[in-house]
Amino acid sequence: MAKGPSIMLKPKLNPDGTVDLSLGNESISYTAKELDEQIERLARVRAQMNEKVPDEPPLIETVVFNPQYFIRTDNMTKASLLRVRHGGFGWLNFELPPQEALNMKRVWIDIVGKLGLDPASGLYDGPERRTGKPH
Repeated sequence: MAKGPSIMLKPKLNPDGTVDLSLGNESISYTAKELDEQIERLARVRAQMNEKVPDEPPLIETVVFNPQYFIRTDNMTKASLLRVRHGGFGWLNFELPPQEALNMKRVWIDIVGKLGLDPASGLYDGPERRTGKPH
C-alpha cells in the first residue's frame, strides 16, 4: 500500500466539555469517558503494531508534575502494581516483578543521596508550593 501525506485527526474542545474529532469533512463528538475508551483502544492497537515503541524515550516535550499514584503489592508473587495518573492518558498501570522493585529501590536511594534530600529540610514542592500530597 502506497503511503501518501499523513492525515491527522483534528481535535476541538467544545464549550459543553465534549471533543469533536475531525478527519477531512467528517466529524464525531466524544464525551470524556468515550474519548478515554478511544484512547485505550488506540493504545492496544498501537502495542500490536510491527513498528514498536522505541527503546529510547523521545526528547521531553511535556512533563506531568507530581502525578497521583497508587501501589498495590501481591504477597504471593511479590509483584507490585504501580498505577500513575496522567491527565490525558488516564491511569497507566505497570506490573513490576520483585527484582525490578529492588532495582528501583536502589535507583531511588542513589537519587536521594545524590540530591541530599532530607524531609526535615523544607524541600521545594513545585511552582505552587503544594501543602498536600495526593499520594
